[in-house]
Amino acid sequence: MYKNKPEKHAFQVFAEDMKLNNIKNVNLMYGVEQYLVKWAVEALVKKYVNPSCRSMDYLIIDDENSSVNRIIEACETFSMFSEKRVVWVRDFRPLTSDSTRGYGKADIERLCEYIESPNEGTVVVFSAEEIKDSASMTKALKKNGRTYDFAPLGKSELISFARKRFKAAGVDASPRIINLLIDATGYNNRESDYRLFNFENDIAKIIAVSDGLEIREHDIEQAVSGDMDTFVFDMLDGISNNQKDRAFAVLYNMLHSGADSFSIIGAIVSHFELMLSVKQLRDDGMDLKSIHSRLGGSEYRIKKMIPYTNRYSADKLKKVLSNIYEVDRNIKTGVLSDQMALEMFIARM
Repeated sequence: MYKNKPEKHAFQVFAEDMKLNNIKNVNLMYGVEQYLVKWAVEALVKKYVNPSCRSMDYLIIDDENSSVNRIIEACETFSMFSEKRVVWVRDFRPLTSDSTRGYGKADIERLCEYIESPNEGTVVVFSAEEIKDSASMTKALKKNGRTYDFAPLGKSELISFARKRFKAAGVDASPRIINLLIDATGYNNRESDYRLFNFENDIAKIIAVSDGLEIREHDIEQAVSGDMDTFVFDMLDGISNNQKDRAFAVLYNMLHSGADSFSIIGAIVSHFELMLSVKQLRDDGMDLKSIHSRLGGSEYRIKKMIPYTNRYSADKLKKVLSNIYEVDRNIKTGVLSDQMALEMFIARM
């Protein structure tokens, strides 16, 4: 039995269209990965626009300065010395509804008619994160142009994305480390709003904190987990190893670095609530994959919590949560100062 080949991602389809000179004059680009929309538009500019004429032959029309007259005028203007002019109509509201402020029915009908026979000297891209299939503009663009749905990348594509950027920076990242990075970010979690913009930024931070030669697990923890998560884990390490002086030092460092006490409390609450859920599910016999499937979020974060859940009973974790809720109340009601309330919390653990 033959298996169906997996459907190509839109960025791969677009790359093939570029290679085969199969780019249409009218294009619809949408989806949550607006990073890829920007990448695709920049690729079009690089292909068609003379660098010395970029300011004249590449035009971005945003929502606030958009109108049908402006769009058609931009598309009908011929390029100076470029192969083609590129016009990007960004965050275009009529892609989501026919009754959109600033666009009358006649305006939308006029634009729909225009894209049936546009200026062949212009490549125009209409984009939005979300579209409505029943909207007149959406239907017209799908009928007369090329459509690219930039959905989230799959894991293999994300691995390739990361590998290329580490290689370009001249640092080594093993397959295990890249997989660890992806798990830490939670990119592939359905509920996550973590996108390629975030992923690229985190890769840059990881490279910055590394030794410049090789990416290690510590670099990911330091750059991706964030100061608050790192603070809670470091505090737990001190308490678990009977080194409360270390836990206090971590707290003072956070406070003196300007961290807000309620942000610290929020991080502790989030951490221990998740730890309690992990503890209860592990006590029910569930493994890591099953726990992650039930709770969502970052599998890496859950995995890192498991050793700590072995050191605390469910009752102890409930008591810790009760204590940190009390810390929050005491600070808000003025019973204790921020630092004293947090110091007492650590002392009672």
